[in-house]
Amino acid sequence: MNDNVRMPGPVIAGRPMPAARDRIRRYCGLVWSGGPAETWAFRYYDAIPHAGPGIGPVDVLAAAAVHPGLSRADLAYFVDRAPEIADWLAQIPANATLVDVDSSVFESVLAMATWIEGPSLTLLSKVLHRVRPGLIPPVDRHMLDWYRHVTGERNARAAWPHLLHALRADVRAGDAELMAIADEVEAGTGVRLSGVRLIDIAVWMGTAR
Repeated sequence: MNDNVRMPGPVIAGRPMPAARDRIRRYCGLVWSGGPAETWAFRYYDAIPHAGPGIGPVDVLAAAAVHPGLSRADLAYFVDRAPEIADWLAQIPANATLVDVDSSVFESVLAMATWIEGPSLTLLSKVLHRVRPGLIPPVDRHMLDWYRHVTGERNARAAWPHLLHALRADVRAGDAELMAIADEVEAGTGVRLSGVRLIDIAVWMGTAR
């Protein structure tokens, strides 16, 4: 895409974000309006391929690039529960997206907030995003804060169902802009990012310095 062409940018939680493309380019190590390529967690999280039908050590280690402070209990969970999580993932097509997934799978992802045992929902979402990148958004405080006026919640588990519905609507409405950015990132890096991840990056990079 010609860098001189200005995109309107997606509307995220009811607020237009014309700077989304530039923020995403910066995060993904591409030249952006503020200068040359930079290195962010993209190289250690998004650009590292996922392998295998379930989660593996690489997925957990990659999530550490976007989630500070993995505890021993967190590490043990993804080993001890790996068979159960693999069975759960087996019911979800690898190419499922938040927009086109059927209601039963959507309800299953909504139910992640009710998984009592295990790590925080924010860490769980970041690990599972690597294996179902179009469907499960990696959630953190910045996303919870940005969508708070929509969800009415600050707590990740309480906000989760409202956040998924809102993200689903935003990805659907912003499809043209998001896919154009995804095409551009893929052309420059070889990595295809999903709509939910693009929104996450755009919101997070609004806080970057």
